Amino acid sequence: MGTANALLGLELSDELSDSLGLTRQSGPKPLTYLEILGPDPEQDPALADTRLAGVTAPTVQRWAIRPDDFDGFVTAAARSREPRVRLGEVHDMTRRRPDGAVLDWRLTRRTPLPWSGIQPFLIDWKDSEHPAMQEMPSVRLESLWGTSDDPEAVGSVLDFLGIGLDLIALDVEEGETEGLHAHLKGPGGSWTL
Repeated sequence: MGTANALLGLELSDELSDSLGLTRQSGPKPLTYLEILGPDPEQDPALADTRLAGVTAPTVQRWAIRPDDFDGFVTAAARSREPRVRLGEVHDMTRRRPDGAVLDWRLTRRTPLPWSGIQPFLIDWKDSEHPAMQEMPSVRLESLWGTSDDPEAVGSVLDFLGIGLDLIALDVEEGETEGLHAHLKGPGGSWTL
């Protein structure tokens, strides 16, 4: 599709894991990661232009949660009395890793992204090895938050999903845009996206 990806492991504090509604993983490797997408120089640049339309700088576009019962969660969302909880259609996906292993997963997809990506999509890795189980460098996710012009509406959807993401009312004077924001720390310093 014109893009290449790279993965970074994400280390999360217990406090951040709790607020996001993440189940703590036993052992040293949490099942969280950051996927970085960019143009693949070995593919047609026009494909990347289409896939990454509007992306002119590093940005947090979207995020996923992996519920224990994917099908039950999709059904509950479809039946929800919260009219704003719409996850979109379920899509089956596959990809071959450089080592030849085939990953097989499914996810929900809705276009356009609800509240500029603040509402997560759902992912189910089925029987595939979770990507974060691979050896990879990692960074620490210091904070994750959303800015919105309707934090109450976004908050009600996140509450339904069991997520306590910090939501900040959009402050137009500061030039922030609606969407996700993350503060990361790694060996090369700190970054806010």
